[in-house]
Amino acid sequence: MRRCLMFLVFFGPPGALVLIAAGYGLVAHAVRRIRQRCAPRLASPRPLGLVSVAALSAAVLVFGYADAWYSPGLYGDKTCLARMGVRAHPRSSGHFPLSTVCSGVEIVPAWVNPALAALAALAVLAVLTLAAVPVAYAVRRLTAAAVCGG
Repeated sequence: MRRCLMFLVFFGPPGALVLIAAGYGLVAHAVRRIRQRCAPRLASPRPLGLVSVAALSAAVLVFGYADAWYSPGLYGDKTCLARMGVRAHPRSSGHFPLSTVCSGVEIVPAWVNPALAALAALAVLAVLTLAAVPVAYAVRRLTAAAVCGG
């Protein structure tokens, strides 16, 4: 319980603010493009960067929340007590795939590990996209024949 609270206090608000700011930036970019009578493009550097930052922050937030909530940490008996009502140490646990077995029962819901795998793939894609943003910006600057502004 203490790890979950520590995660929510130290990483939750900054991660949520980054996610909200990236979403706001994407909406503002789309509105600006529509007002200029141009179709919103995802291939320009700004939306690529914003989508990447949003995906990366979502992946980190979900993994951190799931790890803090379901991983036994230092006080495994308290994790079992909080999730199942049984004060027992977990028989086994792992971080990926996230697993904690208390009294023979897996306490991690079935949706958590597929969601973490999908978010990990999304985070890798986001990092690769963030690495491609400077290249896209350079190519866009070299081909300055754009009809609408970015």
